[in-house]
Amino acid sequence: MVLMVGVPGSGKSTVSQRLIDKGFAVLNADSIRQELWGDANDQREPEKVFEVFHQRMDVLLDEGKDIIIDNANTNPRHREQLITRAKAKGYTDIQLWILDVPLETCLQRNRDRQRNVREDIVTKMHNTLNGTGRPKKHEGRLVIVRPGDKPFDFRFFFPR
Repeated sequence: MVLMVGVPGSGKSTVSQRLIDKGFAVLNADSIRQELWGDANDQREPEKVFEVFHQRMDVLLDEGKDIIIDNANTNPRHREQLITRAKAKGYTDIQLWILDVPLETCLQRNRDRQRNVREDIVTKMHNTLNGTGRPKKHEGRLVIVRPGDKPFDFRFFFPR
């Protein structure tokens, strides 16, 4: 299981698409919001959204699928719930792909896309991720993903 960890505009969905192309199943709370409310940005009834999310996750885990969790995952408590769920189903290879992208780059990408997030929220999430939200080694295998030299190009680093 791969947990993408990054703020809006960091490239989570772009990187995720490469794994989807390799056969990974993807889960994303925004997609569920779109299904339920017709708007991926609609933040009402998060308990309903995550009830559906966890149901779908359990099905994929029971099937032994390779899974990408394509949410921001900047909150350690939320990550812990997902990791615990996966470990309970026998998953041992849990990776946290941290999109280490400068805030200005995320803000610019966010401005340039059709569905964007308020800049103050992106900034707050970026500060959280680079503070108390930074994944730790005990959560799983850490992979640092940084932008490459070209658009939609990424470099991967594997800290010890």
